Amino acid sequence: MKKYFISLTVTLVFISGYLFSQTITAPSNLEAEPENLSYIKVKWDDNSGNEEGFYIERSYSGDTTVAWETIGRTGENSEQFFDYWVTNQVTYYYRVYAYAGNLRSAYSNTASAAAQIDTVNIPKAPSDLIVNEITETTITISWQDNSQNESGFIIARRKIDEIAFTYIDTVATDVLTYQEVGLTPDNFYLYKVCAYNSFGVSDFTNTVTARTRKNTIVINNISEIPKGFFVSDNYPNPFNPVTKIRFGLQENSKVLMEVYSISGQKLETPVNGSLNAGVYEVAWNAVNYPSGVYFYVVRVFSEDGKNQFSSYKKMILNK
Repeated sequence: MKKYFISLTVTLVFISGYLFSQTITAPSNLEAEPENLSYIKVKWDDNSGNEEGFYIERSYSGDTTVAWETIGRTGENSEQFFDYWVTNQVTYYYRVYAYAGNLRSAYSNTASAAAQIDTVNIPKAPSDLIVNEITETTITISWQDNSQNESGFIIARRKIDEIAFTYIDTVATDVLTYQEVGLTPDNFYLYKVCAYNSFGVSDFTNTVTARTRKNTIVINNISEIPKGFFVSDNYPNPFNPVTKIRFGLQENSKVLMEVYSISGQKLETPVNGSLNAGVYEVAWNAVNYPSGVYFYVVRVFSEDGKNQFSSYKKMILNK
């Protein structure tokens, strides 16, 4: 007689001197089928009474050793998921697991379906997603529009410690750039974009990854007002990976500090704004850059916009 076993996730919890076993039963009877010429419907049986929800994973192969992407999450007691981000005639493979806090079940069985998509009315997927600009708190992306009938674009983003993408915003038709603001310095973010209209949504672009810059610290070290404008050599120099740049303002001024590669490419703008008279120190962190020669430029402008002082200096990053 054959024996069948269901794989469970088990955690032992110690409460008041007793051990309790916590388990989540895996979902089963997973099925996938194309629906309405616009998406694939994934459904399963919920076999657990203690899950918080389900994660849905997708792959281009049924091989469990290849890469699977988490494409969505549903709440507790859910038994279906609609995958709208598919390409016509492409076969997708799906699997699902239940979770509760740090607990997770085993996977369901694997199911597959070939997408049957309305290629006339649904917009074509955008492509060539790239990262254009990064600051400490913003990331700007852009993409190529391949459709003539989209109503707009959906921007999806995932933090490095998150499992699934979140749909964070939309932009109007023919808008091919997006800037997310209010991000955390020195953090990784992943982005992808799709087009949509009243008939459905396209597949996603490629995924891009960007890391926000570290905070650049500007310190007003000395209350004494210098007799003239100056910019000191950075110290230490060579450095790895942080160096400090000191400059002085004899009067309230607008200051622009920029960092360039040896090829002349502008990399960062550590300072861009109005400062009171005094002596300042900027800590520049080059952790994201390779060893080499870099230049920093400091320009000082009066409040009416006239250039009062400029200084160009070289620094060496030695990792």
